[in-house]
Amino acid sequence: MNVLLSRCILLVLCWYLTMNVARADLDFNTVCFQPGMNAPTLECNALVNLYNITGGDHWFNNSNWGSADVNSWYGVSAFGPVELNVWFLELAGNNLNGIIPSNLSALTELRRMDLGQNDLYSFIPSEFGQLLNLEVLLLGDNHLDGVVPASLSALSQLRILQLQNNQLTGQIMPQVVGLSALATLWIDNNEFIETIPAAIGQMSSLAYFSAWNVGFYGQLPNALTTLDQLEYLFLLGNEISGKLPECMGLMSSLRQVDLSGNQLTGQLPESLGFLTNFNFISLNDNQLSGSIPASWSQMTLLQGFYLNNNRLTGLVPIGFGEMSLMNQFFLNGNDFDNPVIPPEIDAWYQQIPNKSITPQGMSETLFYADFDGSCGF
Repeated sequence: MNVLLSRCILLVLCWYLTMNVARADLDFNTVCFQPGMNAPTLECNALVNLYNITGGDHWFNNSNWGSADVNSWYGVSAFGPVELNVWFLELAGNNLNGIIPSNLSALTELRRMDLGQNDLYSFIPSEFGQLLNLEVLLLGDNHLDGVVPASLSALSQLRILQLQNNQLTGQIMPQVVGLSALATLWIDNNEFIETIPAAIGQMSSLAYFSAWNVGFYGQLPNALTTLDQLEYLFLLGNEISGKLPECMGLMSSLRQVDLSGNQLTGQLPESLGFLTNFNFISLNDNQLSGSIPASWSQMTLLQGFYLNNNRLTGLVPIGFGEMSLMNQFFLNGNDFDNPVIPPEIDAWYQQIPNKSITPQGMSETLFYADFDGSCGF
């Protein structure tokens, strides 16, 4: 009886291990040559390879992967009169774990690839430069490293590129400055070491540029001011130095700027006051000097105003009292006069929900030559 019981326990244990540990990856021949398969063989092979390399058996959702209708596979959308070419591959946050297979380049009609928020590691395949129809590439929130392949500069249709929160190195700007269709570039928290080149002026469609903590250094190029579609500019936590471009007021679409935690010097550009749609600015933790320009009073849509820990002097312009939407107003750690808020607008200041002005005390006065010529106003 004890022997029989032991054998039963052993059989149950083997069954349990088989059901819970063994992998059952997709077989290329079984899947891609089954009757009714409606995707081209190379595309089917690329998808099967992705499934197997990234642990598809353990994805959060792998429904219908391996069936004859590729358009029914979770995260895959395909189109075509007979054979279906994959246009959308959307597997964000689906527990993909592994490297990105280079033969995804076989998906030649691909418009959108979203593999963000997974556990992908190693490098971005250089073969992605062959995806000439690609409009959206989302690889953020993974563990990718190595350099951004130069071949991405061939993706002339690309509108959105997200590579944030990886460990990418080298440079990225040479790969993207020629992409005139690119509207969104989101690359926060990587390990690049480069300057922002004057060639950024070629990115005529750029509307959203976010590069927190990526290793940018050097000065902001004046060519930045030619980007008249740019609405959001977030470059905080880098080592950008020098002056703010005087003619930033030419950036007619600009709404929000955050350049905190850099090494900026000089005075605040008066031309920003001409940006009527502007609603948020943060220049905390720099070395900016001089006074807040009176022209900034014209930015009546301002809601967030952060100039903490600089070397600013003078008073808040009286015209700020017309900013009825102001919600966050912080001027801590500067060298302003006392009182910083003129009596005429003290009532305005008091009604701001979130505010703080703690003086730093007068430091050595610094003067900078900031005027770069007329901005055409």
